Amino acid sequence: MRLRTHMDRPAPRKLAPAVDALRRGEVVICPTDTGYAFVCALSSSKGIAKLRRLKGIEEDSRKPLAMMVNELAELGKYGIMDNQVFRMVRRILPGPYTVVLRATGSVPRVMRNRDHEIGVRMPENAACRMLVELVGEPLLVGSVTGAEEEPELEDPELLEKRYRADVKVVVDAGPLWPDPSTVLRATDGEIEVLREGQGAIPG
Repeated sequence: MRLRTHMDRPAPRKLAPAVDALRRGEVVICPTDTGYAFVCALSSSKGIAKLRRLKGIEEDSRKPLAMMVNELAELGKYGIMDNQVFRMVRRILPGPYTVVLRATGSVPRVMRNRDHEIGVRMPENAACRMLVELVGEPLLVGSVTGAEEEPELEDPELLEKRYRADVKVVVDAGPLWPDPSTVLRATDGEIEVLREGQGAIPG
């Protein structure tokens, strides 16, 4: 099923089938500020396992999975931050960044990498922020385009056909060029740039 919506002014009623699918533990494709992405509910072990499979990420991988939240206060619930890191994320979020933090006990074990880290995102995209709000919990997120792939225009109609067997709902905000997030690791009191992407490196 493909749900057409406006990128900046999504209507909650149009997103209802996507919300229902996420609450049932399904994976949904939706637009973000860095392109289209697979998303599932943080509380769904079924959804997390499917998203891992779609992304080709093994449970013992060092690559951290990422979640989307809507409020800065949620960052402290799921990731461990000192004052320096909190000041940084307050400056750069919401925006096209993934911040890798040491996971707290509130993060499901199946979501952590082998170093007990998680990535946290707080995008500016209205459609995915509304999905987080309507589902009522953070969403696990993974880009449809892999980091090793050459970026190409992501057409929701083609994504629906390609992933029909695994994804029941595609939120269609029109074709998007993927533009990856900047990834920062903020653990052990150090801030390390893992990938330079769309977001400017904070000074």
